[in-house]
Amino acid sequence: MAVSATAVVFLSACAGDASEEFDSVEDLVAAYQAAGGQCEDFVIYDEAGGEEAEVAHCGVDTVLSLTESDEQTSDVATGAMLRGQTVLVGAGWVVEDPDAVALREELGGAVLALQEGGTPESVTDNAFVFGEGEPRIQVVVDPLCDYCNRFIETNGDALIELADSGDATVEYRVVSLHDDPENGFGSSYGANALACAADADIDAFRPLLSTVLEGPSGEAWTESEFVGAADRAGADAGDCIADGSFLFWAVQSTQDVLQNGLPDGENLGGVPYIAIDGQPYAQDVTDADAFLEAVGAAE
Repeated sequence: MAVSATAVVFLSACAGDASEEFDSVEDLVAAYQAAGGQCEDFVIYDEAGGEEAEVAHCGVDTVLSLTESDEQTSDVATGAMLRGQTVLVGAGWVVEDPDAVALREELGGAVLALQEGGTPESVTDNAFVFGEGEPRIQVVVDPLCDYCNRFIETNGDALIELADSGDATVEYRVVSLHDDPENGFGSSYGANALACAADADIDAFRPLLSTVLEGPSGEAWTESEFVGAADRAGADAGDCIADGSFLFWAVQSTQDVLQNGLPDGENLGGVPYIAIDGQPYAQDVTDADAFLEAVGAAE
C-alpha cells in the first residue's frame, strides 16, 4: 500500500519528470554532494544483489536509497513521508533531505510530502472519548500491536460497559509506531481508517478498533480491507479511507506524543499504554479481574 495520490502534495514538478539514473548508492551520494547536498560523512549500507535497497545515511535528516523496482521506490518514499519527511523521488532512487526542493534542480525527479490535512472532528485533544464518568481511563494503542490486541480482546467489552453506563470516561489514542512495507504501513493507515470511521459514525470506532487490532486476512492490510472493515462496523468511510484524509493527522499526533508526552505527563515508552486517573496500569494485559480491580480502586 502506498500513500494515496490525494494524500500527497507535489512540492515541485510532477511524478513523471526526468531524473538522473545511478548504478550504485555511492554514485547517488556523489551526485547528491555535487548538487549541493550538505554531508561529507555518509554511512553506507550496501545490500547490492539482495532484495533490500542500498542505503546511505547522514545523521537523522538525510537518507539516500537506491532501489531495485518501482514498488520498492514507492515503499521507501511512502515510509519516509509517513515519518513526516519530504522526499525527492527519481528513477530508482529516493532522497530524504530538508533541502529536497533545491536538490531537484540538479538531480531531477519529483519532490513529494504528505499533504497537510485537518483533525478528525471526532477527537478531543487527539483522543476518541467515550463516557463522562470517573475514573478516567486512558488507552494508547497501535493498530499493529499484538499486546494491544490482547488487552482489547480481554478488556474491550468492560471498557465499553464502563463508558456507556457512565461509570468511567475512556479515552482511546491511536499511534503509528510500527509502519513497514511488509505490513502495508498498517499503523498509519489503520489510524487513518479509525479516524475516518469515527467521523462517519462514532459508534463504529470501538468495533472497528477490535477488528483492526485482530489483523487483516492477508499478510498486510489493503485499502479494500480497511474500507470493508469500516463498513461492517457501521461507517460509510470509503472515500475518506481511500483519500488518506487523516494520514497527516496520524503522523503528527504520533510525533506530538513521542516528543511532548501524554496529557497525564507520562512519556510513551511503548504500547499498549493504559492509565487510570493518570496512574499507569502495569499488570498483565490479559488479566480481566486485575484490570477491573484497578478501575474499582480508583473510583
